[in-house]
Amino acid sequence: MNNPMRLVDAHCHLESVLFAEDLGRIVSEALDAGIIKLITSTISPDQWDLSRNIAQRFPAVEYALGIHPWYIQESYRARIPGLHRAKELGAVAIGEIGIDRKIENGDFLLQMRFFEDQLAIAKEIDLPVVIHCRGAFNELIHSLKRIGSPQSGGIVHSFSGSAELADELMRFGLSFSLGGILTLRNSRKRIEVMKKIYPNHFLLETDSPDIPPVQKKGEINYPKYIVYNLQAAAEIVGDTIENVAQNTTRNAFRIFNLS
Repeated sequence: MNNPMRLVDAHCHLESVLFAEDLGRIVSEALDAGIIKLITSTISPDQWDLSRNIAQRFPAVEYALGIHPWYIQESYRARIPGLHRAKELGAVAIGEIGIDRKIENGDFLLQMRFFEDQLAIAKEIDLPVVIHCRGAFNELIHSLKRIGSPQSGGIVHSFSGSAELADELMRFGLSFSLGGILTLRNSRKRIEVMKKIYPNHFLLETDSPDIPPVQKKGEINYPKYIVYNLQAAAEIVGDTIENVAQNTTRNAFRIFNLS
């Protein structure tokens, strides 16, 4: 039986090899859980064709094209201009892109170049961005001030900053998606962030197959587990799960121009 709830998983990775053999079942179970749209984000150019094929196979799936800071390499630089065609190819966002100071032995300057080049293309073609940022929010804001952001905005996924930082990022048209971390014991900072970004700038995500909810700790994360994140979010903001579902789905449809 289909769930009457209408949810959007704003950030997942259906291209993962962990999903390859059983993707049909995984998407079907997501639909049964109430998900009406899944936004799958690529991590490297090696996944771009696969992501597009998955979206063509499953009407509920939309896709984003980008190069994740964990997977940058010089040989990929020549692929970045190909993102100019992302919108005409049917992508709904540029992502997953970003910067991460917590990568061991990471080339941060190269990360910055990759991020800013992709951000500039997203702004030029006006596709929203899906941003990964750890330990580098000052640099993120500097890049946004220097280059700007797409008119359509975007999301900072798995946001770990403060309410004050969220407020500053919202001035660039950005919203925030959170997933399994909502089911952990919530710190005062996270509660303050949720109250700042809800209801108009908060989206639900799973980041599957990574970051499962605490109820599924140690397991592969699946999009269907979004219901745990929904329940946790409702408890944090003091609203009903129906209202949280409605608000987060509305935000996702607006940002990613879904229909």
